Amino acid sequence: MKNKTILLNFVIVLSLLTLVSCEQRNDINILNQRIDKLVNIIEEHKEQAIKNYLSEDFSVTNKFNKAQFLLFAQYHINRNKGIFVSVRNKIIILNENNADVTADVTADVTADVLLLGSNEWLPERGRMYSIASRWKKESGEWVMSRLRWTTKPG
Repeated sequence: MKNKTILLNFVIVLSLLTLVSCEQRNDINILNQRIDKLVNIIEEHKEQAIKNYLSEDFSVTNKFNKAQFLLFAQYHINRNKGIFVSVRNKIIILNENNADVTADVTADVTADVLLLGSNEWLPERGRMYSIASRWKKESGEWVMSRLRWTTKPG
């Protein structure tokens, strides 16, 4: 009887660990899809849709709030007829506070991003950036709450 209880407890713990692992992979996949959609929105000049990917308390390194950043993005999107965004070396780390079930689930995303802009067919401007962002769930959707970027040398 004792062996069956130990085996049953082991199976329960293993099942719970599998569920948590699947949920984490699912969140990472969903967040990857959200980031890919955001890149498409920028490349397709749909600057009005960017706000759907930003949290209400969004900020950029204490320089811009959400409204200011949207104006900044609109200026640069309208300045370039063609925009190309290439995301490389993306790392997503989920931050789950298992001790506090009321805490928000967040994710830190880092990546190298190449941005190219043009007024005609060929890119005229381009820069490589190191991007660091914090994402959180609001009403079940992943939205960006913080953004920081630095220009990469080269």
